Parts: sequence; structure tokens; C-alpha cells
Amino acid sequence: MLCAALVVLGAVQLFAAVTESSTNVPLAIPDNGNVNSTLNFSVAGTITDANLTVNIAHTWDSDIQLTLTSPSIAAQILWQNCGGSGDNMTNTVIDNDAAGLANCAFAGAPFTGSFQPTTGPAPVAAPGSLNAFDGAASNGIWTLEVADDSATAPGTLNAWSLTLDGAPPLPVELMEFEVE
Repeated sequence: MLCAALVVLGAVQLFAAVTESSTNVPLAIPDNGNVNSTLNFSVAGTITDANLTVNIAHTWDSDIQLTLTSPSIAAQILWQNCGGSGDNMTNTVIDNDAAGLANCAFAGAPFTGSFQPTTGPAPVAAPGSLNAFDGAASNGIWTLEVADDSATAPGTLNAWSLTLDGAPPLPVELMEFEVE
């Protein structure tokens, strides 16, 4: 009788919500320019849900555009022209499952809480979606681009993180089998 068992030692798999943060911040957001920050997501798995959290100090939030790229999925614009003359994004979670904004132009900055990917000033769904990452591999270098479309108000990307969910592991009875 030949017995075989699947054993994974030392490998961390994405089976539930895992949050990892960028380590190359804070970064200045130049006037009428952009800055890229990276995050090396070390936990491997297949993504079932993705959420982006940002902390940005910036006057005139409507000047900001957020674009996220994964190791295998093209750039997704998740936030653009939203917030009017409001200042800052504080623990702002971009989440496809969150409530949408009723009025993006005057949404009550600083944005704190969870919001759907949005473009404004009359809020509509952003051209990108966090759902685009569902089914893709989680591990590797992710890039957040923060762009400022005005020449009068610089800012700072203070922090950002990704929370990725994955499929649950196989039940224990399916992890071991016998071949005769």
C-alpha cells in the first residue's frame, strides 16, 4: 500500500482576510504629478475580495486620483475627482461592498470609513474595480499610484495597505488520501 499526504511546511497561504502595509511611505505627492508606492504582498493565494486603505494629507481632495495595479492585473482607477475642496483621506477604505457616496463633491472630508470606488463630482462608479483582482494571485509587488491633477496643492501619501481575502483551505479529510 502506498500512502501519500499533502503537507505544506513553512508556506503561508491566503485563506482569510490578510492585511499588509506598504513600507516605502510617506511619499510626497507633487503638484500636477504623481507618485508610485509599492507593497510586496507576501501571502500567496487566490483573491476572493480586495480592499484598499489609504491615509493621505492633501488639500482639495478632488485633485486626487488613486490607481491600483497587482502583479498580474492592469491598473484600476479606484478614486478620482471626489471631495471638492475638502481636505485629507483618513483611514479611507475603498471597498466594492461598501455603500456608495450620495454627493461626491461635498462628501464631508476627511474621508473616513468605507466607500465604493468612485469618480466625481456627481458620484458614479469608477472606471476600475477591486473586483478585477478577484481570482488573481495575491502575492507579489502591488503598486498604488496617487496622482494630483492640479498645480496648486501638494500632498503626502502617509500610508496605505491592502486587505485581501482568499478561498478557505480544503477540509482536513481532503488533505490526506491513500493510493493502493
